[in-house]
Amino acid sequence: MEKIDQIFERYLQKKFFSGGVCSISINGQEAFLKAYGKADTVKNKVMKATTIFDLASITKIFTTTIILHLVTNKKISLSTTLKHCLPITSRHSTLANITINQLLSHSSGLKAWHPFYTKLPNNNFFEVLAEIDLIEENRQEVMYSDLNFMLLGEVIKEQTNETLETTIQKMIREPLELSTLTYQPSSHSDIAATEYGNRIEMKMCEDRNLVFDGWRPTHQPISGTVNDGNAFYFFSGESGHAGLFSNIEDLIKLGNLYMKGGVYKGRQLISKELVDYSISQRVHNRGLGWEVNGIFPEGAGHTGFTGTAIWIVPEKQLTVVILTNRLHVEKPKNINPFRKEIVETVLKEFEKLKGDL
Repeated sequence: MEKIDQIFERYLQKKFFSGGVCSISINGQEAFLKAYGKADTVKNKVMKATTIFDLASITKIFTTTIILHLVTNKKISLSTTLKHCLPITSRHSTLANITINQLLSHSSGLKAWHPFYTKLPNNNFFEVLAEIDLIEENRQEVMYSDLNFMLLGEVIKEQTNETLETTIQKMIREPLELSTLTYQPSSHSDIAATEYGNRIEMKMCEDRNLVFDGWRPTHQPISGTVNDGNAFYFFSGESGHAGLFSNIEDLIKLGNLYMKGGVYKGRQLISKELVDYSISQRVHNRGLGWEVNGIFPEGAGHTGFTGTAIWIVPEKQLTVVILTNRLHVEKPKNINPFRKEIVETVLKEFEKLKGDL
């Protein structure tokens, strides 16, 4: 599609990112797939449709999917409190009565972010949680928080008695026949580079007067390990909020699982009722895991800090994935204007795209 090409080229020239991939699926059929620019400017690697990306917060949608699978199979419910599904939290008055629903919808009131790695060498998540102020001072109905999904990652580990990598393999990668989804892709050569060290988080820590001396070098881009500081330094690459890598094909399959009401090849992985509930507006601009409204005028979606985005519109049986390496530039920018243009173009051209299939 020429219009999508033009949008990508314009933002590439303005250095909003070094490269990207876009895929559009309608009724489970590929309507568009194209790669642009460079995956790694230092190694001069061209972006391919198969390039693997650090998904950043799109990891939260995979975490959501596992939680909804556990709810479907009656292991937990949306009203289950943390003290009942993660017993270690029963000693923590702030956490004990928070529900799975509140964590998924970002309505728990927990603060948006905390650099847990500044407490190293203490790597006990629950001990650090007990030491820090968890409640956001300017409390709002919805506070988008990584802590919610770190806790959901711990719930998954408690309920499955497995690592997150093993659970992802058993509950998502194998059932959906995904080829690249993993927390640890470093042996793979075709990976999009991200930031030059954790420059952004370094500034965030400095602004909070918090000290950390284990930063990765800022003269070379991160590639093959997760960009997110908490996921990398504190959780050794595996967390419920960030850490997963995959290519665009695997993300389209995830979107299509929700398009098909939680069914993949005749197998009901998530109940249709839960799927519908998760992608509709629950609290403010949130579903369960998913975001509604904002840059997604129809359906639901989610973005990732590294420049990733997934968007689904059930009424149109439409799944769109836009992956960029927006941090792999000298001065990272907010790419929401770019995402918005792509989304609006897809909606305008939808009938033509559908007709071309």
